[in-house]
Amino acid sequence: MKKILVLIAAGLFMLCACSPKVTMQSVPEVHPDYAVLYFYRPAGYVQAPYNVYLGDQVVFRSKNRNKAIVKVDKPGTYEIWGKTESREGIVLDIEPGKDYYIRTTVQFGVALWRPLIVNEAPTTGKATWDGMK
Repeated sequence: MKKILVLIAAGLFMLCACSPKVTMQSVPEVHPDYAVLYFYRPAGYVQAPYNVYLGDQVVFRSKNRNKAIVKVDKPGTYEIWGKTESREGIVLDIEPGKDYYIRTTVQFGVALWRPLIVNEAPTTGKATWDGMK
């Protein structure tokens, strides 16, 4: 039993060491070495939470009135996606020094709600982000 717990702990450590950094700390105005992704989900009537992935890593739990900051230090093309009854997402070319505001909500599906992930314009996204408590 101890060996299993040690293996699980080691696996979690390795997973965390390779993941994008998720933080709620403030971000400097100028950050030339990394991009910042502001994930948020405004308040809504539907309580249909889902995980949001950056590539194959969970970086955000989309639920009403939730937000998180993710720093990405490796530029490139990333898929940002979520899944309930179907997998939905966007492809984003991430560049260092830029801010991206990713709004996550839900839309009607066949049997369940489907994820809706949108890369908002910086002015709209920042205003919504700042207005959330």
